[in-house]
Amino acid sequence: MPDTDATRHKETTGGEPVPAPRLYSLTTRYTDQFLGGQDGPDLLSDDAIAALHFAVTVSSSSPLAVTVSSTADGRTWTRLPLHALRADAESALLQDVKPAMYALPLDDSRAQPGRPRAALSRLIEHAQANWLDSVLRIPVDEVSAWVPDEPATEDWSRAGRLWAAVWGEPPSESVLDQLPIPAGTPSTTLGRTRLRAEATAVLDAMALARGPATGDSLAGLQAAWKLLHDLDQWALAPKYGPGTDLRTPVDRLLERIAALHPDTAAPLAATRDHPDAARVRAAAHAYLQHVLVLWPQTADWTDRARSAYLEDLHALRTTTSGGPLSGPPETHTQAQAVLRAVLAPLAEPSALSRHEAAAWRHSGRGAEQAGWDATDQTNRIDDLARAHTLEGTPRHTGEAIAAAQRNLTAVTHLHDQHVTTHAARGHLHHLAATLVTLDKAQRTLQQGIWDIAAARRAQHDPANGPWNGYDEERATADLTPALTAGEPRIAHLRRRHLDATHQALTDLIPQLTDTPRDSYRHYALRNHLAPLDLLRQDLTTLASLIDTRRRTCTELRTRLNAGLRFGQDPVTAHDLAAAEQDLEGLERRYADTQTEFALSVTLGRTFDQVRNPPPPHATAALQHSDGAAPRPLRRTAPSTPTGHDQATTAALRPGPAAHGVRTAGG
Repeated sequence: MPDTDATRHKETTGGEPVPAPRLYSLTTRYTDQFLGGQDGPDLLSDDAIAALHFAVTVSSSSPLAVTVSSTADGRTWTRLPLHALRADAESALLQDVKPAMYALPLDDSRAQPGRPRAALSRLIEHAQANWLDSVLRIPVDEVSAWVPDEPATEDWSRAGRLWAAVWGEPPSESVLDQLPIPAGTPSTTLGRTRLRAEATAVLDAMALARGPATGDSLAGLQAAWKLLHDLDQWALAPKYGPGTDLRTPVDRLLERIAALHPDTAAPLAATRDHPDAARVRAAAHAYLQHVLVLWPQTADWTDRARSAYLEDLHALRTTTSGGPLSGPPETHTQAQAVLRAVLAPLAEPSALSRHEAAAWRHSGRGAEQAGWDATDQTNRIDDLARAHTLEGTPRHTGEAIAAAQRNLTAVTHLHDQHVTTHAARGHLHHLAATLVTLDKAQRTLQQGIWDIAAARRAQHDPANGPWNGYDEERATADLTPALTAGEPRIAHLRRRHLDATHQALTDLIPQLTDTPRDSYRHYALRNHLAPLDLLRQDLTTLASLIDTRRRTCTELRTRLNAGLRFGQDPVTAHDLAAAEQDLEGLERRYADTQTEFALSVTLGRTFDQVRNPPPPHATAALQHSDGAAPRPLRRTAPSTPTGHDQATTAALRPGPAAHGVRTAGG
């Protein structure tokens, strides 16, 4: 994990002060026969309890990956197994009020109610019990949904191993008591004992892999390796949720087995300083992985595998692989150096996931919308937890749980629509920044070539005669290929980024495929992503409110300094402080709205370029029919930016800019 994520996770699980809230994203995939293979909704939430509940209990999809934002800008996401997410949820249960990742809405000064911690803990245990029941009692076939009333002995063993791999600890009694399986019967009691024993064996094997390599027993290492190796395929299956990555402990155990195994210990020790020591180690590991699968049994092919390994080992020890011969250092002209320096930071468009694009909303108006969504999700998950603890008839409790679940689903769907809008804006903002970079690269290339040509002209000795066309052609002979190679490359990257963003927007908004580029629906969608009219109205309203609030503050300050007069209400310093605080909030909202307006102008222009890509630049048609390429021209300044003016460039500078907007349409 990155340092930031590792530090926060250590704080979460180490009993130290509670860390700042993190942003979680759950990527799902539908399992329905008509929607198989398609991505489902992403839940972006700063509530670890809501994220854990969604990860375990989502009904129409299977968890594939739980990721957490490990940087403040939301660009770096780290895979988070369920046991780490549960640790974050348990840490959140220690807090009476959930700390907000986003700033509270400016017009919402209400105090947050305390969270029902006992009910939330019960809700998590109920979700874990349902997960364990889905592992214990598997349908008999893919068509029928019937499951046996009581699991078999091997099902208890398998469930114990999977529980340890996914949750990182044995199941608690409170989780086992909520299983919909008859309790107290001999088979259930024996099954629980078997489940805890298998879970403990897996945890001991993982602890052995993490521990120091002192006093190792070959038999113990082989048993631990075989247990984790056989479990690896189960624990990494998507339908069981993201568990612990067992490949690391399996590789560590295999390394220690190779140092003790009679077939590999001596060769590895003898070739420790050999040039091909890494290949010898890889051959030993491949041989052990081939034969340890049957441990402690053997087969007739194990002797042949040992003979093949010894032959490979002999070939590696008698031959040394030599690397490629190093030739003289490659030389580059000045123009080639400029070209390489300009093209080096440019890259092909990379896939940007939906939650990565939506994470641009960390400040300003977008953060306000995210704050509303996060608050609604937290309130609905609290209502669901309270519904599970209601006292009454089973029918009354079931109706309350169903109603709370419907409310949570509705809030999640509404939040998913907001995430889609923010993701579309994030893709456009990323493209706008990329286009500015490409424009700057083109100007830098042209300026660099011009500087080289100007320097060569300045070096001309007038004693040899005036500078003529022949001298100009000879001085710029190696500059023209740099331009003919650089400018088409930049134009190609521009086209690629436009196409990639268009594809990303089409995936987010399928209606774009049948929306004409000059239709009313196109402009309606543009106004939804870049609501300039609404932002103008907000700016006008906020300016009026700010003027009114300033006059109020001036009046209160004057009355406070002049003293109480007859017929006037008393004024206190608290009234003045409250009015000034309201004024600061309005001014902050006005500044955020101004930033949103500037960004929306940029996003609207970028959206038009995506939907109606500009024709290739005149200089991009460098491949003339006669094969002649234009030489660097005499000019005094680089060309102006194409497609982006100075206001656009200023709006895309790094800073606390808002990257999302809360519009009337979501």
